[in-house]
Amino acid sequence: MSQTYFLISISGGGTWAFPAENKEEILDKINEPDNELTALNERSELTEERFNELYPQIFELIRSRGLLVGEDVEIDEVLDEQEAFPTPDLTLPPEDLDYEEAILLFKDKGLVPG
Repeated sequence: MSQTYFLISISGGGTWAFPAENKEEILDKINEPDNELTALNERSELTEERFNELYPQIFELIRSRGLLVGEDVEIDEVLDEQEAFPTPDLTLPPEDLDYEEAILLFKDKGLVPG
């Protein structure tokens, strides 16, 4: 039986695959800095310094735990039978998002559902 993957795409940074059975764990870990960024923003306490500290943590987790599609895992391995290209389960903004853009994004629910 082949491995089933959960896919996270980073705008301009590739698509990363995680074993589907780790989906909740990965989302929970990504949600930690995401939720903190959102909470700080809602309280008008999100400073550029805190943003620059917390936001990269999301991508560090993805890179340390994920497999880069097309490099670490073949595209064919992550496709559903009907797909020509992988469809990510979650798409994140670019890693080089600046502070001013972040203030607009980190409202209400943040980047990651849950």
